This record gives sequence, structure tokens and C-alpha cells, in this order.
Amino acid sequence: MRRVHESEAKPKGNFAKRIVAAVAAVAMLGGMGYATTSAALADDVNATVEQQNGINIGLHDYDRNSINNNHALHFMSGGNEAGYNRYVQDGRGAYAGIVKPLLTNDYPTMADGNESLNYLFGGASDKAVTNYTPDGGLLTSDGQGNYSFDAASKYAKYNHNSNRFELTNQTQSGNRDPLFTPFGNDSDDNRYSFGMNLRADFYMPKDGKVNNQNMVFDFTGDDDVWVFIDDVLVLDLGGIHQALGGSIDFAADKIKYDKVQSHGDTPAATITEAFRKAGKKWDSKAYTTHHLSFFYLERGDGGSNCKISFNLPVKPSKAIDIEKETLGTIDANKQFQFQLFVDGSKDPYQGEYSVYNAHTNQVVNPDASTENNGVIKLAGGQFARVQADNFTDDTKYTVRELNSSDYTVSANGSPMTQQGSDNNAYAETGSFTVGKTSHVTIVNSNVKPSNNKSIVKTNGGEGDEYTLHLTASGDSTSSTVTTATPADIVLVMDKSDSMNSDNRDTNARNAAIALANKLLTAQNSALPEAQRVRMAVVTFSKSALLKQEFTTFSSKIGDAVSQKPGGGTNWEAALEQANNLRGRPGVKKHIIFLSDGNPTYRTSSYSGCYSYSFLWGNTAHPEYTTKADCETNGYSWGKNPDGSSGGVYGAGGSDEYGFNYAAALAEAKNRGDAALYVVKTAADANKMDDLASEADAVNGVEFDGTNPANLTKAFDQIYSSITSSAKIKVFSITDTLSQWVDPVDFAGVADGADITQYVTVKNGNKVLTNEYTATYGVDQSGNRTVTVTFNGTDGIVAEKADSIDVSFKVKPSDAAYATYAGNQQYQNAGEPNTGTASAGQQGFYSNVDARLNYCVLTEVNRTTSCAPTEVEYPHPVVQVKLGKIKIVKQWSDGASKHDDGSVTVQLQRKKSGDSNAQLEDVGGVITLNKGNGWQTTVDNLVPGYTYSVAEISGDDRYDVSYTGNNVDLTKQMVWSSNADAGTLNATITNTLKTVALENAISVKKDLAGREWKTSDTFDFTLAAKGNAPLPDKCEADQPCTVKVNSDSGSHTASFGNITYNAGDASYTYYVTEVKGSIASLHYSQAKYEVVVTVAKDSNGEWKASVKSVTKVLDDNGAAVPESQSAATEPVTFTNRYVAVSALPLTGGATGRQWLLVGGVIGGLAVLLIGAAEIWNNKKRLV
Repeated sequence: MRRVHESEAKPKGNFAKRIVAAVAAVAMLGGMGYATTSAALADDVNATVEQQNGINIGLHDYDRNSINNNHALHFMSGGNEAGYNRYVQDGRGAYAGIVKPLLTNDYPTMADGNESLNYLFGGASDKAVTNYTPDGGLLTSDGQGNYSFDAASKYAKYNHNSNRFELTNQTQSGNRDPLFTPFGNDSDDNRYSFGMNLRADFYMPKDGKVNNQNMVFDFTGDDDVWVFIDDVLVLDLGGIHQALGGSIDFAADKIKYDKVQSHGDTPAATITEAFRKAGKKWDSKAYTTHHLSFFYLERGDGGSNCKISFNLPVKPSKAIDIEKETLGTIDANKQFQFQLFVDGSKDPYQGEYSVYNAHTNQVVNPDASTENNGVIKLAGGQFARVQADNFTDDTKYTVRELNSSDYTVSANGSPMTQQGSDNNAYAETGSFTVGKTSHVTIVNSNVKPSNNKSIVKTNGGEGDEYTLHLTASGDSTSSTVTTATPADIVLVMDKSDSMNSDNRDTNARNAAIALANKLLTAQNSALPEAQRVRMAVVTFSKSALLKQEFTTFSSKIGDAVSQKPGGGTNWEAALEQANNLRGRPGVKKHIIFLSDGNPTYRTSSYSGCYSYSFLWGNTAHPEYTTKADCETNGYSWGKNPDGSSGGVYGAGGSDEYGFNYAAALAEAKNRGDAALYVVKTAADANKMDDLASEADAVNGVEFDGTNPANLTKAFDQIYSSITSSAKIKVFSITDTLSQWVDPVDFAGVADGADITQYVTVKNGNKVLTNEYTATYGVDQSGNRTVTVTFNGTDGIVAEKADSIDVSFKVKPSDAAYATYAGNQQYQNAGEPNTGTASAGQQGFYSNVDARLNYCVLTEVNRTTSCAPTEVEYPHPVVQVKLGKIKIVKQWSDGASKHDDGSVTVQLQRKKSGDSNAQLEDVGGVITLNKGNGWQTTVDNLVPGYTYSVAEISGDDRYDVSYTGNNVDLTKQMVWSSNADAGTLNATITNTLKTVALENAISVKKDLAGREWKTSDTFDFTLAAKGNAPLPDKCEADQPCTVKVNSDSGSHTASFGNITYNAGDASYTYYVTEVKGSIASLHYSQAKYEVVVTVAKDSNGEWKASVKSVTKVLDDNGAAVPESQSAATEPVTFTNRYVAVSALPLTGGATGRQWLLVGGVIGGLAVLLIGAAEIWNNKKRLV
């Protein structure tokens, strides 16, 4: 629909021919600035600000005698008036609700009666109204997109001849004096009863900001003011009233009034609410075209005031802007080629265009012409303005970028479709309509995510665990994005004494220098001044110093932060110094505030409650915050009760009253639109947390710089925030495990199982909880895949300073151990950057395939561009460790006896912990002999088995025993830091078998000629021939004897058990009686030969037995070989008794016998004589 205002305020004469070249202020991407004129119109010194920017003004003079006739809305506020026609009284707010919330045919309509107010603003004929359409002259511009008029300082008079406002200086002399009197101030007819309206189209800039300032329309004055946006009443200051103020903040979506309305419903507090009440929906999308309609009436006969200020970027007329932005590592000088297609034409636009610097809004080339085939050339940070007489609000167009195959391309946040290939590749936008979208920002990105997969050996579990890490972050480049983002950065560095602790100052200094080196590069210095990043340094302790003005030299920043710490902590002074540093117009200012403690000083004076005693001095009473409460409780109220020194206030070691913090917070809030980054370098700096939150710092929280790693991370995040860096959106990370690894925590789970609890995801040091889900999948081929998805299908945003880290535990599989044990070779080498345990190392790949599914996320005009793609992860490797066993052979009878022999053994194993496991051989038969020292070591044993050795050949004379057999070889053992822990030790001992001959050799005593007496005892001897062993009980005491006593059973005795070594052998023994001294007893002189043999029995067992017993001498000592029929019977010795009466008198006795008998008799005689002498002596003594 054609708006009425399009027929109003038309330019006249030559100016009308040139208005087609008029270019309004166009919102640049990111709110970095707006062009205000085209090159052609800028040269016309006669054009007003309104003409240059497409702002239409209507001025209307009312006949005070007849304007009220037949109309509901009255002027002059007579005493008989009521409601909205009567003055609301001093100090009261506006009369809301006079007009309806929607325009009707471009004009307000009365809420009661439906009368249109078009007659007051030139929309309908009325004899009481004279309408004028000034060319402008009312508004002034500061060149940065701000427009204003203030009747308190400028007197605006309408000149009928020039058809313009003429401004002269004036001074406000009182609220009731008429200050805004465009028709003159000489009479009430001229001073009062007039109206004005203003119309303009404008863009909604990105984030609602113009030159980094919130886009705001602000008005203060009287009387009725109604501001409509897209025909919806947004600001309602109706009624006859004193000067009242109201503002519309498009960035914050807020509507504010300086006083509460005196009548009517409560006006909307937000633009969104205003549209909702009107049955409409507010579209805040960046670069959407909107229409402003401003209506002003002076109805009372009192003061007349008007103050207007706004920074709305107006819409270009009949112009199409094509802007180029780049992200990533794209050469700043690269020329990109475009074509413009209008109203469905297959032929591109041919003709002239102007090239502008997108950051300074200055014309770079006002007379550029398309090249062959309509090519428009732009570098990053430039835009082309194309104008043609046939462009209208309804003109449709598309933009094509040529040679685009190397980039991800988006237009106003929407992906551009890539077509063709190689040199013929191009990307094309969708269709736009000039009336809705006449500015297109095309972003080319070659940003790739920084993604990596690494593996770390851990010590958990069975000792063979690894932790896999799959990471993803934003822009992989470490250099500044080539699209220049000018910034004024103030480093505010704490130099208080506590910064000496824990290397805080050193860490902070290093981080600051690193940031300066990244931002203040040679490339940065080569940019135009308006595009450069600059840095300044403020240091503070008890007071604050500006150590370095804004500079582009990183070395100066390094010098400025080198001050040695010492003194207290004055946050307020530091922030005040930072605030006083004026940045460049249109350039974002950033304040990086770093401190390790809470404020102990301030520069502002505060009053508080205290008590005083001579001994203790002042005692603080911060619980009383007003003078009345303080004095009511008997205390004193005074200025700065916490002390002062050196021109500052505060106790220097505490902040009992909270004054120091309050002063700092107030100063932080006084920074304007500068971004504040709060970095704390000590964990106990708790007020830094409060400052970040209450001062509305970036992200609303402090950055953690409490250790070097965290501080570096914090400054990286700040760097990422300041620079124009692309982000990525991570949708999922997948990892398909190889056959060489098994998961530790979720082994054996079913296909499709939720394993979120076993997978850890972090962003930096922050552990994520609800932002992801991990699942486990097994396909038909048995491939096992871990899939981590973020926020369902929405994904998670990762900036350059972010680091999304997905980790879970794996361990080498049994197949990995077995394969390496079989050939002692790995199949792979770890790819670069996969961790110290992997990169360049031999091993088995942990994954078959791993992928990051993401998109490069670019945001233009509040619309994000996100074309999903994927990238592979590298392959880390795992290694295995194997065990060994040392096998030693020992002989009980000494190895030297077996120098010519050998034994064979077999190493065996079975699965540990498996009761059904079968024993299996490991390797071949092992031979042990003198040549290998009767020992060997077997390597490459797979852990998880119980190992044993078995001797499979040898001498059956020996028993085989084992030590260190059937021992588990565990993974903890082979992975132990103790090099010997994974070595088993098995000893095989061969012990010669023995056989016992139990009580087989025994003797029997017979007496001939008398009975046994209780005192009778006889000894016998067993003598061994050669190396025949003796009975066990007398092995060490030869010869071996045994006694037969009168009480011995059957008058027999055994020499006991004799032990023999296994092996075929015969052993000979001789048994004799030891001659005793019993009178009249003839001792046996018999001798027996006993032969014992050792041999196998019918069962193959070694046995010892008496083979034969031979009587070699008889009882008289005569040789009478005689075999004893019963070898196992005792050998018998017979002793004979010889009585005296039986002695022979003649003949039968030998001389020796007689001599013996005579000796005996003589001895008896001597005994008898002795006895008689003793007897006689006894008698004499008596």
C-alpha cells in the first residue's frame, strides 16, 4: 500500500532529480556503523539532514478560533474542558489512551468516537489547518547516525520562503516558557496551537545497536506525542501536560516514561507488548524494514517544549547494498566477484555502483562500474551500493557470488546454495524484495573446527586402561580473522601487594602480553586507523595510574604491565581511569579488569555509623545504614568512618561497610556500553563474583584465572569474544572402536544402550551434565560405535576459546594381546597429535572411524547460517604389555650328577577365573640341561591366564616337585612400574626317590643250659659292606648295635628301618654278637651275611627286600656256610651255660679250664679271709 507520506514533502527543482542518489544510513553487520549519504548527495551542500536521510516532516498551523469546531480533540485547555482536553496538572503524567493502538490509513484515530486525526496532519482538508512540508533543517546529525533537536538550546523557526527550519541558539528560561514556537513567539496565535509529524523508514540493525549504542528513539516535550512503529502505538504521551519524557529502546525491547500516566491504562513496557496489545507481532529480525510515524501537538497555552533524539538507521531509497564479510584465514586483499539479478532477469545488472568501507562508512570508490558479464568486485569489509531509477519497494533481486567453491557461503544468515564446480562454481541467494531487505551481507568462511582425538594411559582398573579424548572447538586458526574488527581494549591490572603471592603477577603479566601479541600484530597496524585494535593499560593498588594510552604496539603493553606489585586495592580508582579513557566513536570498547582480592580503598566519600572510645578508637556499625537509625541506637554518624589516608578512603585491609565495593560497582556501571570482563586471580576474591554479576559484565560471571592454565584460558575466551571469530555448532561425535580395544565401563552392554553415565563431556574445566546423551551401537558386522549427541538435534555451540572434550575409557582387547604375543609386531603407528602415548608410536588403532558432525555457525542479521558437515578424527594407538616366566631345574642330589642328561618340560596355561577353562600348551617342548644352566625364560605371555609348567620326561628314580606353579599373570603385574612384577618364577625340583626296608634285619637270642635271668642283656652288631646304608637310627654312628634283654619279646630285636635310594642295587650286611661277661656263659661266635636288594615290583614301584641270609660262622666260630631258609626271620644266636659240677676232673678239661677254675676258687678264699678279719675288728671295737 502506498503511504500518504510518500506524496508529501517532495523535493523541488534540481534536487528532485538527484534524490534518486540519496542514500540513507544503512546498518552495518554487527552494529559497527552506518552510512549516512550516498557519494553524490553528500556533495550537495544545500541538502538538509532530513533530505539526505529520507526523513519527511509535516508542519501544521491551526486557527485557534475554529480548530475545536466539530472535533473531539480541543486546543487551548479552557476552564470548562474536561478529560483529555483539560490540563493534567503539574507533576502528573500523560493522559494515555486518547488514540487507538493502530493507525487508520496512516493517521491516529480517537479511541472514543472513531474520529480520525488526519485533518490535523494534512491527511484531510480542514479550513482551520494550514499545512507545510518543510525540506528539513530541524534535525542535526553528528555523523555517527544520531539525529537530534532540543528546543532548550536551539530556537527553530520555520522560514516560509526557504521552506526550511532555521536554527539559532537560545537558553531555556523556565519550564512554562514556550521554547518550541516554529511560527513565531510574538503572539499566542503564533506560539500555540500547532502540530508536527515526522515519518521515516529504518532498518532494525543487528542486535538493535547502532555504532555499538542501543538504538533508541527519545522524546521530551509537550503536549500530545504519539509514536507509532509499523502503525502500532508504541510511545503514548497524550494529553495537555508539562514537558514529559519517554523513550523506545529497540536493543533492550523497552519503553520507558519519566512519569506514571495520570489517566488511562498502563502503557506497554516493551515493544513486544505494545504490538501484542494491538493484535500484531513485533519483528525484531536484523535488517527488517520498519516505519516510524511521529505525531506532535501543542494544544495548551503554557510552555511549549520539544526535544527529539534518535539513532534509527533509515532505509535507503531505491538502493541495493551487497556487503562482503569473511571468516577464517582468508586474505584481506582478496577480491570477491558478484552479480546482481533484478526482477527475474537472466542477465546480471550492468552499470555503476559505489564501494564503501563497511567499518568507516566512507566511499572507497564512488564511480565503480561492473566488468564483463556484470561482475561487481568487493574485498572483505566492503559493500557495494547499486542504485537505479527503476528500483522500487517491490523490486525483487538475487545476488550470485562467483568462484565460491572453497568457502561456506551465507547471505543474511541463510546458507547460499552452491552450484556448478571448479571455476564455474557459484553460490546464489534466495530472492529478496527491496522494500523488505535492501541490504545483503554475504559471509564467506573457510573456518574449520579444531578437532582432535588423543589417548592417555591411565593407571586405573587392571592397569591397562586408556582414556580416549575426542575434542572439538571453534575456529582452528590461531591468527586473527581477516575481517577487521576494530576494538579499544583497556587492561586494568591489579598491582596490589597480594599479587606477589603464588606468582599471580607473573601469570597475569604473561597472559596480558600474550593477548597483546595476538591482537596488536603487524597486520593490525597496517589496517586503516579506524579498523585497528588498540590497547591501553591501567594499573592500580592504593591508587590508579594510566600506564599506557591506547596503542597498537604490543611491546608498549609489555612495558606497561611490568610494574612491581605493592600497596592496597582500589577498584574504584582503577575503573574510573578505565572509564575516562575515551575510545573511538563507533568502535567497541572493552575493559578487562583483573584482580586477586576485594577492594580495600576508594576515592568516593561515604557516610556511615560508628562509635568511638578512647582506648579502642572507632568501632564500625555497618548494620545501621541511615543516620536516624544510627543515632537512635546511640552511635555517631559521620563521613568515611572507615578511615582515610593519602587522599583515598577505606581501612586498607577490609571493607566492613561495603563502601569500597559500592563505589567500585557504581563506577563499573558508569562505563557506558563498554564490555566489562572480570578476571579473578585468587579463589577467595569473592567480590569479583558479585562485581561480574551486578555490573552486568560479559556472561554475567567472572573469568577464572586462579592458576596459569585457567588464566590463559580466560584470556583466550576474552580474545575470542573480542575478535570476529566464527563458531561451530557440534551436533554429534562418533567413535567406532576397532577390534583392538574394548570399553572399560560399558563392556557387554546391548545395542542401543544409553551409556551417558560412562562418558564424560567437558567444556574446558566445566563438566557438562544435561547437554549430551551417549549411546552404544553394534551393527551387523559387529562394529561398536559410541555416539555422543548434544542437546538432541540442536547441537552445542563451540567458540574458538571453547574446548568440547568427550572422553571414555578403553583397554586393549584380548585379540590385541594375543596378536602381539603371536608375532611381536604392531600393525599401526599413532597419527600426529594423538598424545604422547600414541603419536608416532607403534601400536594398534583404537578406532576404525571417528567423526565430528558440525557446522560452521555464522550469524548475520540475527540469522544464523549452519550447513552441517563432518570431519574425521585421527587414529591414536594402544599398546599391550606381556609377561614372562623363568623356569629353573634343580636336582636334590646335585646337578653335577646329571651333566650328561636333560629333561623336557611343557609350559601350559588356562584362563584365569574360569572354572571351565581347559589347560592348553604354550609353545613347544622346552629342554633343560647343563648347556642352558638348567634354566630358561619364556617371553610374550598374555596376561589373564594361570600359568604352570610340567616335566614330561626324566628319570623315574626321582620325584618331581614344583614351586611357583599355577600362578596368575595379571594385567596389573605386566603394566606395573616394577619391571620384575610381570615375571613369573617356576622351579622344578627332582628329588631322588627312597624306599624303606622296615625292621627286616633282626636278631634272636637263645640260652642253652639255664633259664633267663632278669639281668640278662646281649648286644649285636650290624656291619655294612661298602656303601650299604645303615638303619636310620644309627646312620651317623657306626657300627650299628641292638640289644636283646630278658624282657624283649620273643627275645628278639630289630635293627630298625633302613632307607635306600631308588635304583637297582644290592647291599650286604654282617650280623654278629658282641661277647659279653656273664659267668659260665659261652657266647655265640656266629656270623650272618644279609643281602638286601632294591628293585621294581610288579607294579613298577621301587621296593627294598632281604634277598638272602647266610650263616657264615656257627656259634663256636667255625665256618659253616649255611643259607637261612627264611630270609625275613631273625638270625639266631645261641649262648650256652657251663655249670661247675659239670667241669671235668680229669681228662675232659683243658689246662686253661683248670686254671680258670682254680682262679675262681682262690678268689673266693681271699674274699672269705677278708670277711673274717672285718668281723674280728668289729668285735674288738665293741
